[in-house]
Amino acid sequence: MLAATALISLFACKKEGPAGPAGQDGKDGNANVTAKKFTTMASTWKYPGHYALDYGNNQVKLHFSKYITVEAPEITKDVIDNGFVLVYMIPKGVHNWMPLPLSFQAASPSDVVHNFAYEYRQGTLTIHYYWTANTTGKLVPDGLETTLMPFYNFRYVVASGVMMDKMKAMGVNTSDPLAVEQSLRRL
Repeated sequence: MLAATALISLFACKKEGPAGPAGQDGKDGNANVTAKKFTTMASTWKYPGHYALDYGNNQVKLHFSKYITVEAPEITKDVIDNGFVLVYMIPKGVHNWMPLPLSFQAASPSDVVHNFAYEYRQGTLTIHYYWTANTTGKLVPDGLETTLMPFYNFRYVVASGVMMDKMKAMGVNTSDPLAVEQSLRRL
């Protein structure tokens, strides 16, 4: 027992040496940026939603939409007032992230343009899927309500006003999602 106590006492003692030299300052990080991913399935989309699209010259058109709303506590009042929110998705048949809003003509139904857009409020992010006519003067057909939505992967980026100020100082075009994403890698 005495030998065990002596052995424990010997290894319990440690000697502190002198402090080492100071290291270099690290690069400032981007702690004011949050990025999250989520996947949707057919049952997570709701109908009817309404997405208002501003065509300019005081022309706003309300589109019926399928929509999904996700909780996003990162979207604070400061982000709404001074920062930004960007949303990306991987469309069906594509293997890379694409920024929203996104419009494309698909094979089915062929007489519509498929549109994805988003809006946000404090604490929530809503993504809308809606149809527009692919030819001027044509009406949008019925059927959006019963359209089955495939799995989609979405990613959103939320940045505070501090990050917006840094990007503006760097001369980043903050309305260009690709320029914003590239600048976030440099910050």
